[in-house]
Amino acid sequence: MKNLVKNLSIICCICLVVSCDDMNDIHQKYIDAGERVYLGKTDSLKAYPGFERVKLVWHVNANPKVETTVIYWNMRQDSIEKPFIRTDEEGQRDSIFIPLPEGTYLFEVFNKNALGERSTTSTVQGVSYGAKYASRLKVRKITDLTLIEYDFETQSSTIQIRWDDLPEGSIASQVKYKNRKTGEDVLASITGTERWLTLYDVGNLLGHPDDVLHLSSVYAPEGMIDPVETPAFQEQLVFYMASGTRVENTVYDGADATFTYTYVNQDKVLRWITETEGTVYSCSRVAELSPLAYSNFRLEILEDQTVSVNGEFVISENVISDAETKSTFDPATSSFTMRYTVKATGGVYTVEETLVPKNTPVEKEATKPFRDMRVSGDNMTQLDNGIYAFRAISDGVYPANGENGWYTNGEGNSFTFDLNESMKLTRMSLWPLSLANGWYWNGYQEHGYNTPLGYRNVIMFELWGSAEMNQSGDAAYWADADKDNPGNTYKADWTYLGTHEIDRIWLKNHIKAEVEEKRLYGHHFIIPEADPVRYIRFVVREAFRTSSPGLPPGGVPNEFSVGELSFWGNTP
Repeated sequence: MKNLVKNLSIICCICLVVSCDDMNDIHQKYIDAGERVYLGKTDSLKAYPGFERVKLVWHVNANPKVETTVIYWNMRQDSIEKPFIRTDEEGQRDSIFIPLPEGTYLFEVFNKNALGERSTTSTVQGVSYGAKYASRLKVRKITDLTLIEYDFETQSSTIQIRWDDLPEGSIASQVKYKNRKTGEDVLASITGTERWLTLYDVGNLLGHPDDVLHLSSVYAPEGMIDPVETPAFQEQLVFYMASGTRVENTVYDGADATFTYTYVNQDKVLRWITETEGTVYSCSRVAELSPLAYSNFRLEILEDQTVSVNGEFVISENVISDAETKSTFDPATSSFTMRYTVKATGGVYTVEETLVPKNTPVEKEATKPFRDMRVSGDNMTQLDNGIYAFRAISDGVYPANGENGWYTNGEGNSFTFDLNESMKLTRMSLWPLSLANGWYWNGYQEHGYNTPLGYRNVIMFELWGSAEMNQSGDAAYWADADKDNPGNTYKADWTYLGTHEIDRIWLKNHIKAEVEEKRLYGHHFIIPEADPVRYIRFVVREAFRTSSPGLPPGGVPNEFSVGELSFWGNTP
């Protein structure tokens, strides 16, 4: 027993000696290495998405030895080091913008001192948005491009844009173009839900990059450091003058007949159709006929500079197509030689015309409604025969059905009205008054048409104009209002603006569709060159007879009907 205790004591002493030696070695290792430095890591690390870049933000603690922040991404294949400049001994925020292609990235971030010692690593995921993301955003469309003013000397225009509804998330709508007068790049924009934007000094050269409008929408998603602009779509509104002939091959009075209409410098508008590929333009009017919103007339400039035309006019049965000889476009002068046909229900229109860039003032439509000048003062709301108001001849409702027109009951063969401003007139349109069933002036009972009101519609009329108001209500002054009668005193005060005759559709072997066609687009008349006028005297020389539905038209009436009147011209 004594020997056992003695042996255990010896073993313990040996172990104690060994353990002390090992401990001294371990301590010596740390003593030899010196004091170890522990750097604070990047706290509160966040990533904010941007357009083709990412912003990283983090917090650096009070450790004075941090000198650099190292950032890795793309599986540590790419990196950047940002020197740290301390401005606050208690700790501070730091950040960096990193340009990156569109995509999602995992960032590893740590701090480092001058000896290369580093902190533990923080990680965060970030996103860089780019063209693919922008292409998925909705572009705010426009509902209308309107000419406000045109400077024919510089061939530049003031255009007003009306935007459609704002897409969800969009904060602004903008347009880029080049100012024609100054040559400077223009960025025009509106914010929020505003709809109207006016552009000044927009060039008028068809298809020219400087004169094209580039429209886009701007988005600012929550948390993003950059607004995102959608890819731009292009719009252009260009103005032309058309001169040429329209030949109407039709049936008249039961036989084939040809009528030729000649016109000079009639305004036309071409608008770029952005939803189609290539250079396709929407044209505002066929030949010299009235511009109508529901005319679908397209011009496409092909690679060989020929022009293909297609569409419809007023109704789908009126097909617009190429003539046998193709239309052409001259890029050097930006002009067209147009040849096309319109197969209408009443026959075929053959059109040959030239279109040249606008170099005269642009026509504008006279402001409606017109003022009734048959009595002194503004009498627009006066009712005639207790049925129709005078202002209905210019209330902007056409084709005029029922009470949207004006009927005079035994009040003579003329009336005078005020255009509201002085204009150098170029053309006018007249829409006859029609009934709800669409038949407005059919001639014979044997055709089965019996609408007495239609027999009061105007067939032939004279126009007179004056810059000043002269004796509108004096019957003696206007007695025998005939331009060929030298004894009329009004001839010294008023300017003769032509005698105009409406196409006598009642004599044709027409069908209901043809009558409806005429009712829709009215009748168009070129007004002879004359000085500016403000007041118009409308003198009816012939109208449908009202005494009996079976009688043909003729004679100077003392009662007649007018559906709607429109006048166009240039303001001095």
